Amino acid sequence: MKQSLITRAVMAVAGLLIAAPVANAQPCHYSEVNPGTGKVSVGDLSIDLGQSDGTDSPTAWLGPVTLSRAGGASCSVDPNVSIVERPLYTNGKQLLVSTYSGSEQVVYAIDVSTCKIQWKSDSFSGKVKLRGNRLQLDKRKVRLGSNCTP
Repeated sequence: MKQSLITRAVMAVAGLLIAAPVANAQPCHYSEVNPGTGKVSVGDLSIDLGQSDGTDSPTAWLGPVTLSRAGGASCSVDPNVSIVERPLYTNGKQLLVSTYSGSEQVVYAIDVSTCKIQWKSDSFSGKVKLRGNRLQLDKRKVRLGSNCTP
């Protein structure tokens, strides 16, 4: 009988240890944002990327990046978040912004309600892609935490 209780307790603890990482691996539900000409709305969030590169189909925006909610106040992101390029991603709470200067890129995670930078990547050169809870910065992969920022 004692052995049966011990076996049950061990099995219960093992089940919790196996289930815990699965519960923490929930996706952050980011969507890629098509910036169009630089002014775009996603749900109740409005994003203004600032002055474009001057073409009919812009590929870069000089900033400043301004964010606002329907019926709410707007805020401007740090001016260092400039020369914005595709891709952009949002989950409604954060905005992932890819920027460049020369051949170096930096990705920022911005809190859309305060415009504060929550995270800044190291400089890199290459493609940016978000897949599930992993942000790929060229060959480097960065895992998103429980708050959906790296």
